[in-house]
Amino acid sequence: MMHRKFILSVIVILLLSSGAFACVGQPCCFSIIGQAEGFSIGASNVVGRFGGVGSAEGGNMVMVGHAQEAYDVAGGTAALQEETAILTQSASSAGMGGASGVVEEAIINGSQGQDIGLGIRAEGQSLEVGLNTITSQAGSIGGAVGAQGFVGAQNQMEITPNGISAGSQFVGAAQFSAVSGGPWSCVVVDNGLDVALTQDSIVVSGPTPPGP
Repeated sequence: MMHRKFILSVIVILLLSSGAFACVGQPCCFSIIGQAEGFSIGASNVVGRFGGVGSAEGGNMVMVGHAQEAYDVAGGTAALQEETAILTQSASSAGMGGASGVVEEAIINGSQGQDIGLGIRAEGQSLEVGLNTITSQAGSIGGAVGAQGFVGAQNQMEITPNGISAGSQFVGAAQFSAVSGGPWSCVVVDNGLDVALTQDSIVVSGPTPPGP
């Protein structure tokens, strides 16, 4: 028996557009830029074998990548951000009699956002990874193997006349399990892994001196 379920949703939201406003008494320019992006992956891979002589295998692979750029030439500001992710799942079972199988589940969520305006540069990132693998064999001759792997990265940069700020974070996670045995065997491996990364920054600066 082989059952695979895969759900991927990618959300990209543009929150604000750049703009310019006039100051009282003298010409000047303020830039307001905001943008956010995020992704969510939910994947499961189930491979099972029951009775008789046989084998089963299955796997999933997904790649996520998106980027955003916003510029205001008049205000001398720019915001850039990108995030990438790769998830792989693979499992196999082979043997004679009894039952053996693998259940793999992955839940991953990532989001980041930027805001530039009126002397403020702010950015935030969040990346959460949850992996779980159950590998089992009962009353059979043979074995089962399961493996999962995830790599994800997020990068941000904000540029204004008052300075530059940047942030990045990365996570790599791998999970592996294997069981084998004889006709009276009964073995189970249950692996769980959870990772959560978050970071935020904010820079507040005074007004840009007026030009001549």
